Amino acid sequence: MKKITLLISIALCFTNCKEKTYFKEIVSEKNVNIAMAEFPKDKEGLVINVPFEFNLYFNNFPNIRSVNIYYKKDNHLCSEVDDYLMYDAQTDKMIFTLDNFECPNYPKGIYIIQRKIKISKEDAQKLIKKYNTKTSVENIKSTNDTIPLVSYKKFKEDNPKFIEELRKIPDTITFVIRNGRERKPIYAKARIN
Repeated sequence: MKKITLLISIALCFTNCKEKTYFKEIVSEKNVNIAMAEFPKDKEGLVINVPFEFNLYFNNFPNIRSVNIYYKKDNHLCSEVDDYLMYDAQTDKMIFTLDNFECPNYPKGIYIIQRKIKISKEDAQKLIKKYNTKTSVENIKSTNDTIPLVSYKKFKEDNPKFIEELRKIPDTITFVIRNGRERKPIYAKARIN
């Protein structure tokens, strides 16, 4: 009987000690695209929009009361809307805050578009020629115009030097989670790969 009690205690300890998974980065199938910069310094200010996607597991934790997100690029805290946009991965609808959701209605996934990755007109045209031959960089006339290239998964495979340059200083994402039972928030942080 003592052995069974000891085994149950050890099993419970391992189950309770297991680290909780709140989110996981995945390689996105969403498209990389070329767009006009929101606040270009010249008439040719272009950006490349790269989606970073995450599966979310907040609905597995019914005690979660609120979730805030902090995204850092090049060791600088980014501002939502000015620096990045967040979307529901299933519906592609823009999300301004995760704090508007409650368990069990959190999105199953999100993706973030970093809005200020500058690209020269020449480099943009090379990518367009490679992935979308039916158009040209000249077709981008306003901030509403975008030229889709290819999925991030394919783009990452084809352009390792670009991705390496993008990751010189790793981006990080932090979810600050408030649990109904605990006074201190939980900081779930990860480097974006």
